[in-house]
Amino acid sequence: MKKKIKIQELLYLSFDGRLSEEEQRQLEDALAGSPRLRKEKERIETLRREIGQQAARTFRPFFAERVMHTIATAVKARNGLEKFTKSLQLAFRRVALAGATAILLLMVVNIVRTGDLSVAGALGLPQETLVEVLESPFDATVEDVL
Repeated sequence: MKKKIKIQELLYLSFDGRLSEEEQRQLEDALAGSPRLRKEKERIETLRREIGQQAARTFRPFFAERVMHTIATAVKARNGLEKFTKSLQLAFRRVALAGATAILLLMVVNIVRTGDLSVAGALGLPQETLVEVLESPFDATVEDVL
């Protein structure tokens, strides 16, 4: 098992050309005696060739410039989004301030109109007595009918 792992390591190292003469001889002997190892070598060679061709198509001239342009465009878009968000925050502050002022003004008007300095008076709710609150809806309906 250990020898099999060592041969695979030699196979992988052989693609980078980092084998000594002795290791190269061991690998060639192993390749001659193992169809499975030869198939693995062919698979790796095909994979390396396809990756090399793909890389050649991907990195066309001006690759670095295109990447930098994409980054600059993304930064500008993000800066534009940040400006939009800040303008929304500023607009919301103004609307929130105007709304809070309007609510306070309406509450003061209700308190002055009802003469009641309570939450119910500020909200413009009618004053109800304890008897009215505790009276059941059924009793009120019966009294209205009679």
